[in-house]
Amino acid sequence: MNGMTTNGKLFAGIIALALLVGGLVLINRLREDARPEPAGLDAAIPVKPVRSPRFPAPRMRASAPSQDALTGMARPTNWLAKILDGESSPKPTSEQIAPYLDRNRRSAESLLAAMRVTGDPAFLREAMEKYPNDPQVAYAAVFNEKSPEAHRHWLDALKKSAPDNALGFYLSSLDFFQSGQTDLAVHELLAANGKTRWQDYAVESILSAEEAYRAAGYSEIEAKASASFGLPLPQLAQLKNLSQNIGELANRYRESGDVASAQATVNMGLNLAQRVSEGSGSSWIIQDLVGIASELKLLESADPASPYDGLGRTIQDRRNELSQVRDEIKRLGRQSESVMLNLSEPDLIRFLDRWVLIGELDALRWAANRQP
Repeated sequence: MNGMTTNGKLFAGIIALALLVGGLVLINRLREDARPEPAGLDAAIPVKPVRSPRFPAPRMRASAPSQDALTGMARPTNWLAKILDGESSPKPTSEQIAPYLDRNRRSAESLLAAMRVTGDPAFLREAMEKYPNDPQVAYAAVFNEKSPEAHRHWLDALKKSAPDNALGFYLSSLDFFQSGQTDLAVHELLAANGKTRWQDYAVESILSAEEAYRAAGYSEIEAKASASFGLPLPQLAQLKNLSQNIGELANRYRESGDVASAQATVNMGLNLAQRVSEGSGSSWIIQDLVGIASELKLLESADPASPYDGLGRTIQDRRNELSQVRDEIKRLGRQSESVMLNLSEPDLIRFLDRWVLIGELDALRWAANRQP
């Protein structure tokens, strides 16, 4: 790491990248409510009940998953290196990480952390062989298995090992959409909508990676910054693709004259967008970007004057709210680099801890308030 300048550039770069990727952001009414638990450990999200659309669903063409959708976001150093002017995140060797693995008895979580910080897929393969019923292992395998058969196997393993976690069912739905099995995709959407939990194991990944970096001899600030800034969020590309498929399916229902099924499909998409933004306490701004981009896309064809919810808000009211929050993010994004550059190392550590506990945006506000 190159000290405060590198970390400042990195954070500012992530903000800039997020704004470029999504262009819009939802911050859940500016996060006014306190969070009693660390974000992302096991979030329960209320969703609106939805009616089942008509079966059989309209036919949709199978589409091969893009590289970005499956693995492109699973190797963060590829794009973080650009933000760091060509410098990649630190990579401990397998020898450096060995004491950490021994101390943790090569548990599933420690093997996943070792794979993440070293980039060596052998650690993931070992975890898959030893712990095939562990949900975190299945989750990691979903984004690293490229063959359709293996990908399907680990999706089913994730659903079986974490049956209350909606995320596995959403990922499974996308897989069925991409293979042209539209009815199965819709059934998985309905199943996901009935689940009360959402877990992407991001916080667990950060904490384990921090421990691994420390054990490999990295300083506290290096361990925390590398674990947080280098966190892969591979599910976001897939969930964005899923939202696009849902929107296309709603259009197919609408074209066939089945307005009720179209609306039911849109409602499932809106629930997905809400869960992306709020499911893990929205620790990362990029989650909000994907959630709001999905929601706006689904609302594009709606009459702006039509009701949005039972509180008297219209579709246009909703769009206006999102624009206000987007402006807030842009304002904070413009000042992020100067904020980060002026943080002392102890405050930067506190910032990273707050990011995990209460979310990226609130942590940035806290950091801005520390400025003289």
